[in-house]
Amino acid sequence: MESTQTPQARLARFPTWCHAAGLKVTRQRLAIYEMLANSPAHPTADEVHAAVQHHMPNVSLGTVYKILDLFHLHGLVRKVPTEGPAARYDARLDAHHHLVCERCGRIQDVVLPPMPPSHTAVPAASDFQAQAYELLIRGVCAACRGSAAQA
Repeated sequence: MESTQTPQARLARFPTWCHAAGLKVTRQRLAIYEMLANSPAHPTADEVHAAVQHHMPNVSLGTVYKILDLFHLHGLVRKVPTEGPAARYDARLDAHHHLVCERCGRIQDVVLPPMPPSHTAVPAASDFQAQAYELLIRGVCAACRGSAAQA
């Protein structure tokens, strides 16, 4: 599935992607995807639920989890690999990586130049064929560095 950078472009393609995956475009699915597509924060299921409830008060947390799992299964969103207890979701599917602040937990997208094959090669003894890679870069964001300097 191709992905485009802007939230508006992703939202415009969402029905096509759903139909290609054999999924119906329901109000709940559209609301959840729209929230994800417009959020640079990589929200958890609880955060998605809280945001969607403003427009759809009857949507349950269980429904949000099921839809997010369905989206992930069909490649409509990806889970951001973090060590936190709650999964975080990203509607942006193009090649990019993530910066994670170890103080506040904020996750930020970053686009880096491709790595040379020698840096991403898997040892032959592993008998594994790599198809993609994701980097999770840990550090301290500017806001946290600024608040530490003010203290």
